Amino acid sequence: MSDNNKPSIGYIVSLCGIMGGLALALMFILGMIPSFEYISPALGGVLIWVIRKNLGIKYGLISYLAVGLLGLLIVPNYEATMMFLLLLGYYPLIREYLQKIKFKVIRWIVKLAVYAIPSVAAYTVLVYLFGMTYLLDDANDFGKYGSLILLAFGAVAFVLYDIFLGLFAPLYDKIIKPKIQRRMK
Repeated sequence: MSDNNKPSIGYIVSLCGIMGGLALALMFILGMIPSFEYISPALGGVLIWVIRKNLGIKYGLISYLAVGLLGLLIVPNYEATMMFLLLLGYYPLIREYLQKIKFKVIRWIVKLAVYAIPSVAAYTVLVYLFGMTYLLDDANDFGKYGSLILLAFGAVAFVLYDIFLGLFAPLYDKIIKPKIQRRMK
C-alpha cells in the first residue's frame, strides 16, 4: 500500500482477484463433494469478508456479486451457488452492521430472519426455477415436517457460522492481516 494508506489499484485488483478466484474455485471443486455444498459457499463468504475488511464494503459487494454471477455460469452445483448468492456470500459483509443491534434477543431474531428468508427463497428458486424437485423428496424423508426440520438444522449451522465469524475476525486482525500487509509492501 502507498504511504497515505490508500490502497493502490494493483493491491485492489490482486486482492479481489485472488480472494474472488479462490472463493469461486472452492465452490467449483468442493461443490462436487456430497454435503460440501454448504461448506464451500460459507468459506467463499469468509474470503469475500477479507476483501471487505481490507478494502471496504464497496469492494466486498462488487466481489460478492462477481463471484455469485460467475458461480451461476461455471459451478456445476446450483445449490452451492444459490446458498452463496442468497445467504452465505453476503452475510459476512452485513454481520458487522447486525452486531450493532443493542439488544441481544432482537439481534438474534434479526439474524435468524436473515437466515430463514433467503434460505426459503434459495430452495424455492432451486425447486421451481431450476426444476430440482428431488430436494423436496429429500426433505420428505424426514416425514411430514421434513422441510421445517431441515430449516431448523440449517439454523443451528447458521448460528455456528455466525460464531465462527465472530471468532475469526480477531484472529484475522492479529495474525493474518499483518502477514498480508507485510507482503504487499
